[in-house]
Amino acid sequence: MRSYLLLIILMLCLLACEAAVDNVPTTVFGDIPPPPTITWNPVSSTLTPTPTVQDLILPASPSPTSSITPEVPCRLCSPLAEHEITELSEIVSDPYDPPSPGKDDRHQGVDFAYYRSGERASIEGEGIRAILPGQVASSMNDRLPYGNMLIIETHRSDLPPGIIRAVDIHPGESLYHLYAHLAASPQVAVGDWVDCGQLLGEVGKTGYNIPVPHLHLETRIGPADAVFESMAFYDTRATEYEMYNYRLWRMSGEFRHFDPMILFDD
Repeated sequence: MRSYLLLIILMLCLLACEAAVDNVPTTVFGDIPPPPTITWNPVSSTLTPTPTVQDLILPASPSPTSSITPEVPCRLCSPLAEHEITELSEIVSDPYDPPSPGKDDRHQGVDFAYYRSGERASIEGEGIRAILPGQVASSMNDRLPYGNMLIIETHRSDLPPGIIRAVDIHPGESLYHLYAHLAASPQVAVGDWVDCGQLLGEVGKTGYNIPVPHLHLETRIGPADAVFESMAFYDTRATEYEMYNYRLWRMSGEFRHFDPMILFDD
């Protein structure tokens, strides 16, 4: 009997302990927030290859599109209608042979002549063409020593960098090209614009002591926009104005002559 009583008492004690545990309040530790929710994403099955040194170098920024127009060679034409530039050196009858500064002797240009070429018995009558585009700076009728003559000015801005460097043309200067001993009066006047290759006249032998027909070509560098209305020398009829222009062109040094064949070199 006593055993049953002890068993009942023990069972009642166990029930009382369970009830006490259920009534204990949940403890909150101050303001510690709960851990954040973590979302797991599976790693892609495609592996990124290990970077190399080249991969670590940043690519260069693309260069901006250049606004500079590619250099386009200026067209240079043969002074003779029936001869290409490559043939000119074969028909030089009197080469460039400059005098001392301030002197007027020897040869300040180059002469082209031949006695037979194709069906021609001589150069007389062959067409003369402008070697460069430009404006007529002088157009003269049978004045000594050049005879019928033309001077054409090509501004520095109308020349390609190659020619500017080759003959050392400074800003404010132009290249002047002179054609002498034409058979007849020039076909253009002062102020006219001529194109490269434009016909200027025909080879003749007008001028001072010219026994053989030929084209005399001179090239000079001088102040831009010069005009020679007339020039003459070795003639008792020449005016002071004409002789002044001649000396200015030939002997002053303001218009620097150079070998025209430099222009036709490759």
